[in-house]
Amino acid sequence: MTGALQRYDDVTADWLTEALQPTWPGVKVAALKRGPVFGHKKNKFRVEAVYDLAGPHPQVRHFIVKGNFPGENDPSTGAAWAMASEVRAIRDIAPQIAAPAMPACYRITVATDASDILMEDLTPRGAIFFDAFHPLNLSQAMAFMDSFARMHASSWNSPAFQPGGAMGPETVGGENRRMLHEMYFPSFFRAESWNSYVERPRGRALPTAFQDLARAETAWHRMWGVLRQSAMVIIHGDEHLGNLFVEADGTPGVIDWVGRPEHWVIGIVYFMLCALDVIDRRRWETVMLAHYLSRLRAYGVSDVPSFEEAWFLYRCASFYPVVTWLNNSSVWQPEAINTANAVRAAFAAVEHDAYGLLGV
Repeated sequence: MTGALQRYDDVTADWLTEALQPTWPGVKVAALKRGPVFGHKKNKFRVEAVYDLAGPHPQVRHFIVKGNFPGENDPSTGAAWAMASEVRAIRDIAPQIAAPAMPACYRITVATDASDILMEDLTPRGAIFFDAFHPLNLSQAMAFMDSFARMHASSWNSPAFQPGGAMGPETVGGENRRMLHEMYFPSFFRAESWNSYVERPRGRALPTAFQDLARAETAWHRMWGVLRQSAMVIIHGDEHLGNLFVEADGTPGVIDWVGRPEHWVIGIVYFMLCALDVIDRRRWETVMLAHYLSRLRAYGVSDVPSFEEAWFLYRCASFYPVVTWLNNSSVWQPEAINTANAVRAAFAAVEHDAYGLLGV
């Protein structure tokens, strides 16, 4: 198998043939039709395979190729570490848990400077992909809550998180968590970086209390102290609308993982505050949280927190997406999306008195 993709033009009929043969031995791609690069990050495009009919010709013809393509010398293709984290989570973490639906993957390659993935394009099969400006309706949101409960239940306080375990500190999941908690999250609170984001529309749209670096940093650390009492699970790690889809039959699915062991409430609060309109979130969040807890029980969790405990943790953690979206790189999402998600989260953090609960 050839190495990781460096440039868009590396994707040829021969490359696609080689990528598909482990799944369909003998298949040959006679030609491919490549679409334009799409999305805010210039890191993915669609290809359609034209098969040589003398050999196997699978039903699947439409694919998406995604990578960080360092040979393009374009920062907007994304960081090598982020792409590697994503594809390693899909390859190594998702198969160990009851993951939501995902596109079928036919090739995953990870290298020091480049990583890539070849997956089925689900759009021709009727899948609907969401975006930040079209929040979920109640039926869709409840289906995702059920799917996340099933996933969380499959790793609830798993012994596999311990040193030496299949999802322990030295594994992909453990490394993803270490990288975020020890490198990425601390970078939020460097004064130069924090102030640069506060000066942008997303920052100026937030309440002034959330613009205050010292106060926000204190709240952030106290939040993690409170969350230590909650169960650890594998979360998807980036559960916003741009990473969610439903199949033609309504089955919920996810893409773009940042999978890692994490406190369950982080995955739930991030999803609810990003995926729901502010007014809908006010009306639905208690029902949705109760539904999540009931589904945990249905999926076999014996130590499900009470609603009162879960509600307290949820309210404290409502500050989490405020900080993460305030500090999200403009390479990764356009300003309008960063602003929309930061403001949705801020509404919740104010209404739930996250600062008051955290004593700041």
